[in-house]
Amino acid sequence: MGDLPATWRLPAIPGSVPRLRRRLLEAISGRGFDEDAVGLAVTEALTNAVRHAYPGSQGPVTLSVEQSADRLVVVVTDEGIGTRSFTARSGSDREHGMGLPLLHDLCASVRVEPGSSGTNVTMAFAGAGR
Repeated sequence: MGDLPATWRLPAIPGSVPRLRRRLLEAISGRGFDEDAVGLAVTEALTNAVRHAYPGSQGPVTLSVEQSADRLVVVVTDEGIGTRSFTARSGSDREHGMGLPLLHDLCASVRVEPGSSGTNVTMAFAGAGR
C-alpha cells in the first residue's frame, strides 16, 4: 500500500499510461476500492490525454490521487488544447475509445473541466460496500 496523497507527472506518451496506472494501483492496493474499475477509468482518461491533448506537439500528463474516508479521488491533468479534446469528438466511438460513458459507469462521479490550460478529469470512487 502506497502513501496518499500522491502525484506523478510523465510525458503524455503511450508508454506513460501503464506506468502511471501501475503506480496508482500500487498506491491504492488494499484500501477497499475496486481496483479493476479504478484502473480501467484511469487508463481511459490517460489514454485520452495522450491521444488528444497535444496534437502535433508534446507535453506532460499528471495523475493525482487522494483518499478521504471511504472515497478515492483521482485527477488526470494535461496542459493541452482543453476540454474539446475530451468532449467534442467526431467519428465513431470505436475510433476514439469509450470515453465519458465508460467513466460514468465506473466512477461514483466524474467531472471534466478546463484548467488554467488543458483539461482536468476528476474521478471519484466509493469504497467497497458503500
